[in-house]
Amino acid sequence: MKGIEEGVAYAAQCWNSGFNCAESVLRGMCLSQGIELSDQARRMSTPFGGGIGRSEDICGALAGGVLAIGASIGRTRSEEDRLPSYEAAGMFYKKFQDRFGSTQCKVLNMGDFKSPQHKKRCQAFVEEATRLGLEVLRKH
Repeated sequence: MKGIEEGVAYAAQCWNSGFNCAESVLRGMCLSQGIELSDQARRMSTPFGGGIGRSEDICGALAGGVLAIGASIGRTRSEEDRLPSYEAAGMFYKKFQDRFGSTQCKVLNMGDFKSPQHKKRCQAFVEEATRLGLEVLRKH
């Protein structure tokens, strides 16, 4: 397992290399947790960018963190306990909402996908979502 800040730095690197918010947070959190994602798993995060297909609904950075929580402590069989992942995802959601005041892309990004401010603003969401998600996982 790597440190939280290493995961945050990798998420920022992914963001700056052209991956979207969900892809970046998923990759950063999984790197920090020592989880090797398959190509298929990495592709699954792509449509969450821009608040799910640019619908500007749930923030992609938040969605990517929830996906990483599932990759870390989710279940693979129905008889396994789902509550640890539910609790961690719920805690992550609350921390994200408390930190940023919203979980909606349209509020956080202000409907802006074109300006330089968007890149800077969303990088902060990517970095902090990665940090918050990893802090939650470290407690579980």
